[in-house]
Amino acid sequence: MQDATSTLKEDLLQRLSSRLGALVACALMGCGTPETTDGATPPASQRAGLDTPVNVTLNKPATASVSQDPFRPEYAVDGDITNDDSRWCPGIYNPTRLLDIDLQGTFDLVRMELYTGYRDIRPIKSYELLYDDGTGWKPLPGASQTNNTSIAVSTTFPQSVTAKKVRFSCTDTLADNCRVKELWIFGTPHEGQVNIPPVVNAGPDRSLTLPVTSVSLAGSATDADGVVSSLLWTQVSGPVATLASTTTATLSVAGLSVGTSVFRLTATDDAGASSFDDVSVTVAPVPDVLTNVALNKPAVAGTSSASYPAPLAVDGSLTTRWESAYAFMTHNSLDVDLQGPHEVSSAELHMSVSASSAFAMPAFELQAWDGGCWKTIPGTVVEGNPLTTTLRTLTFTAPVITDKVRVVCKDKPYCRLRELKLMGKPSTVTPTGPTTCAAGQQTVVRNLRYDYALFLPAQYNDDRTTTWPVILSLHGVGGSTLTTDRTAVHSNPEGLARQFSSASFRAAMKAIVISPNQRMPFTNSGDGWFNNASVLALLNDVKRDYRIDLDRVYLTGLSGGANNGFEMLLASTAEFAAFVPIAITHNFVTNPNLCSLKTLPIWAFQGGLDEPSRATGIKTQLDTACGAGPSAMRDVTVYPGAGHSGATWDTAYATLPLYDWLLQQRISQRP
Repeated sequence: MQDATSTLKEDLLQRLSSRLGALVACALMGCGTPETTDGATPPASQRAGLDTPVNVTLNKPATASVSQDPFRPEYAVDGDITNDDSRWCPGIYNPTRLLDIDLQGTFDLVRMELYTGYRDIRPIKSYELLYDDGTGWKPLPGASQTNNTSIAVSTTFPQSVTAKKVRFSCTDTLADNCRVKELWIFGTPHEGQVNIPPVVNAGPDRSLTLPVTSVSLAGSATDADGVVSSLLWTQVSGPVATLASTTTATLSVAGLSVGTSVFRLTATDDAGASSFDDVSVTVAPVPDVLTNVALNKPAVAGTSSASYPAPLAVDGSLTTRWESAYAFMTHNSLDVDLQGPHEVSSAELHMSVSASSAFAMPAFELQAWDGGCWKTIPGTVVEGNPLTTTLRTLTFTAPVITDKVRVVCKDKPYCRLRELKLMGKPSTVTPTGPTTCAAGQQTVVRNLRYDYALFLPAQYNDDRTTTWPVILSLHGVGGSTLTTDRTAVHSNPEGLARQFSSASFRAAMKAIVISPNQRMPFTNSGDGWFNNASVLALLNDVKRDYRIDLDRVYLTGLSGGANNGFEMLLASTAEFAAFVPIAITHNFVTNPNLCSLKTLPIWAFQGGLDEPSRATGIKTQLDTACGAGPSAMRDVTVYPGAGHSGATWDTAYATLPLYDWLLQQRISQRP
């Protein structure tokens, strides 16, 4: 029968009063907030005041049907009734609330002590105790209650029962939480039972960070049917450390280094049975200190005001700034050379002319050089930034390893950047292997000179060192290569860009192809005439943005684009290895600088109905009027019956032998 006397209750409450007396009782639906405690945990046998029977649930494996973190089932059998954090809670509204304890042997059970509640309130009102002797669960005689009001209950069973496992079942209403601080069940080993090995706990795993290199590990061991006669700590694995006090419960470890070390506590009882438990100690290196890796590094920009050059954006001063040269140019950019690989985690952009002014960039993003092209850094795309928000801190979705970072200012107003800070550290890892650029297809690239259709050969990503020839292709006055909103390549682009609709042509092309679009965005306005200085500036941008073989840079154009090509080359041929003009409309034969093209490889194409003499006359003039010997210009290819139309330029651009010849030409081979 139950023996829950007032004397026991008073005794138990006195033992808890030092911790509970100052606390104000409150109605808590949850398990309460964990608190820090320095209270010691008395051994169960000491608490019970008995040598035998002993608490056979102490530190035995405990499991639960459900648990509310961090109140785990093992806390209900750890022997600690003074620390209110040490309890099992299943949480509310769980219909099945079971706590099972494996006794790890067979015992004759005679009585129990149950400690429940939160601090000194909210005892469990209704519960059942069951036992399993190996044949299934049965009620433990006299141990269940339906109207309990005490946080401490002691029950002596009407008769002893033989059990291997014990189960506590909370039957309170679902809206109540069941809080079990300790479940102690006392008994003796069943007659004829073999010696039970000790239960060992080496303590929780530990984590350290250098410069800390030492730690104390507190273990424990109990023996249900005897006493622990010896303890021994050893190191199992990991960097070798220095151990002290190896035969006590508390081990002192010194000389730890970076890595994970495993230590083992072995306990032996008075009958010679042993068991062990392992604990790991992980030592992390000193955290890296992130610094502004952009400070005073080389910086260049697409355009810069003469008074506010690019280096002023990384000079460490908020009173200076970089400012773009033209307000109407979108997609201006600032490039910072980090001078070696760095791992960059975040960026800080100080914009406008001062912190309180209203000239911040409304739309921008950061890009990183990945070895073959510029890639947007995840977490850095900003749209709709208020003009008054002059400071933006951008934390990258993940750190990037790169040696160059670009800020792209995407809207029309002036780009003003007082300071760009890139927080990172030098990287010991240099990116290797394939790149991830959009290769084998045409894509749209926004640029402050001209937006363009880009083609990278299918093999471009294979490595990070191979350089590739580049073909700059100019459409005619009436043509275009991109849609009016600049989001896609035109479905029927003019010029070389049209050929990339063919899979076989894409596979055959072994050069980078840049096809600028000379039309105003969104309105498609403009006469289609390219500005030669802007085209050459675009070429310089391309040389920075891709892996270009500077000895194999080629120019082609049709109609007005071919005229632009001649005009650029008559001024200087130094930038290009060869020229392919198609369907020119101007007469360059009488140009006083024509002879400067004598050594430039040229292959011209003209329709038979489109005044082919404009092209053949250039060939004749270069061969006969520009010094001894033939020129480097090939015979003009004339298409009989073709006029000033795609019958000429589409046919020419589809001629694969053209590219076999073109890609053999080199600037270094010209006289």
